[in-house]
Amino acid sequence: MRFVIFICITLATVSCKKSKEPAIEPKVYPEFVNGTIDYQSRQRKYILHIPSSYDGTKEVPLVIFLHGGGGNAQNAQGFTNFNQVSKNNGFLMVYPQGFFEASANSFVWADGRGLAPDILGIDDVGFIDNLVTALKNEYKINAKKVYLCGFSNGSFLTQKIAFEKNTQFAAIGTLGGTMNLSLFNSGNPNRAIPMMFVFGTADPLVPYNGGVVTGSNTAPVVGIEQAVNYWVTKNQCQTILPPVDLPNTNTTDNSTVTVFEYINGIKGSKVKFYKVINGGHTFPGVKVPNQTTLGETNLDISASQELWDFFKQFEL
Repeated sequence: MRFVIFICITLATVSCKKSKEPAIEPKVYPEFVNGTIDYQSRQRKYILHIPSSYDGTKEVPLVIFLHGGGGNAQNAQGFTNFNQVSKNNGFLMVYPQGFFEASANSFVWADGRGLAPDILGIDDVGFIDNLVTALKNEYKINAKKVYLCGFSNGSFLTQKIAFEKNTQFAAIGTLGGTMNLSLFNSGNPNRAIPMMFVFGTADPLVPYNGGVVTGSNTAPVVGIEQAVNYWVTKNQCQTILPPVDLPNTNTTDNSTVTVFEYINGIKGSKVKFYKVINGGHTFPGVKVPNQTTLGETNLDISASQELWDFFKQFEL
């Protein structure tokens, strides 16, 4: 009888303690945080965009965008218009910045193709992984809903991460890039990953069918269709959907979009390819002035919105 009474008293005490735990008080956060973390004895920088709906009381998704070569964390925001998508959908949006500065405020990632930051031993794969961990520790982030994407130099880094350190990401988006030939030939990702590609058929820098990126002396890259097929095979996608020609809503952008989708992969993984017909080395949905040498910018879609619509289907 005494034992039963003791158990009852103990349960009642635990119940009281639980009921007295203070609720998380909502906070007001700034829209932008200019942050730093130390990695490889270097101070690494990033900009975090926080939507007004975030008050720190519940977990939200996190999206990481990696700028292109010669970009930075600040101009990546205007280049993508991702902050508006973040506001509309309530996820945290972070823009990490490369460390190697090719010229004033112009940064390059160590993406594995033998660029200067690769030669210097800068570990951007590890930096991104450590940044995600640091943000999880500071903010209420749903660890099952962390997504990675990047453009050009940043897109090649997304693929390197997909092969080498992918455990924190539920899905990945690659725009204006493919993957290094060495990854294609000998890389071995440890799991299937939902993957989205956006690529222009008239890209003047990254060749559609593979080869060496224009203006560089780096290692060759595979063609976009090879990269797509790699992940279709890796994810063991069982169903190929009929190609879909998206509505040509903007008839002045000299481009259209056809979507190829491969579904029913391992654990529900998919691969989606936005083939931008006559598109250049550009980010669909955002027309950047004075960059005609990069080719046409498709305005029928918003790449940022398409990425989020793809990402939100998946949990780690």
